[in-house]
Amino acid sequence: MNGHGAHSNTDEQRTAQVLPTTHRTCVGLLDLIFANEGLMRLYKANTKLIITNAVMKIHVIILTTLVLICYFSLGKAQEKVIVGHSARAALSIGPLLYGIERGFYRDEGIDLVYVSLRADLGIKALLSGDIDYSYSTGTIIRGAILGVPVRNLSFDFSRVLHALMSRPDISNAAALRGKKVGVSSFGATGDLAARVGLRSLGLDPEKDVTIITLGSDTLRHAALIAGTVQATHMPVPLNIQLRKEGYHELVYAGKILQRPLTGLATSLEKIQKNPGQVQRMVRAFLRATRALKTERAGFISFAQRKYGYSKETMEEAYKYLIDALSQDGFVDDTALKAAVDEAKSLAKATKPISQSDVVDYGFLRAATKK
Repeated sequence: MNGHGAHSNTDEQRTAQVLPTTHRTCVGLLDLIFANEGLMRLYKANTKLIITNAVMKIHVIILTTLVLICYFSLGKAQEKVIVGHSARAALSIGPLLYGIERGFYRDEGIDLVYVSLRADLGIKALLSGDIDYSYSTGTIIRGAILGVPVRNLSFDFSRVLHALMSRPDISNAAALRGKKVGVSSFGATGDLAARVGLRSLGLDPEKDVTIITLGSDTLRHAALIAGTVQATHMPVPLNIQLRKEGYHELVYAGKILQRPLTGLATSLEKIQKNPGQVQRMVRAFLRATRALKTERAGFISFAQRKYGYSKETMEEAYKYLIDALSQDGFVDDTALKAAVDEAKSLAKATKPISQSDVVDYGFLRAATKK
């Protein structure tokens, strides 16, 4: 297998990213100022023009002020922000990583850093301030239902991009009975996808198999290869690659499970104390989601480099993504309600839950108006 971990951008690649608009404007302004300084010196030399001390002082003050404005603008443009999710080799985070690659977040003055961490730890990291945003929308929904002060802001996909994959010697549901099935973490979207997939095959997740938690997609992949588990839910494009290697796709959950999958989420504290940053993040998110749809060749080329798969595999995977893509970050109310109802059932919660209890679309609505 030629690589399932997302390779970090090199320093050279980061330097080559599109510069923020404020950065480009200031650099151009400073170039113009210093060019004019050169012209003034040339003009003085050729004409012996006498400029009074007062005029020179004014000129220096103006120049210094402009330099300081640009200096602080450039500093602000490098605001470091951290977003976390459990995936490492899943294309469900493709729009996020592509947005970082294309410089959409930097255009908003944000130096966005992606970190991988277990879904159940992600919400704790969000509340403690160790990360600024989460990309685990399902986990955020479940947390919000329990009263945790978090909200989803937008969604990448309206379908689950997971398939229940089994080892070469497990070709059907009957062969899987009594075996071990790995999931990311209990209650996560992947766990739901695995259970729904098992039920669609006529298996009871509580009685017919043993479900164990394994963590990220790369860890589950390794466990499947090693035979630690006989089946596990795998994201696109790992399901495609595994099929080519002789593993079985027992069911693709995206065909039967319409649920919000990945997207921006944050704490209520962040929304209340730094709404400007939240708005900039959502604007960049929207650009990335739209670019995924309009920049097919560019995204496929990027995904090949990032994930290490063949062009053929990424072209097939791209079809999965477009089929599941949300409408500018919004998902169908029915799908969102189903996710909320499932989370309530899992948590044994009886309190009525409204859409506004789990998602704040205000920033996304503002972004789509522009």
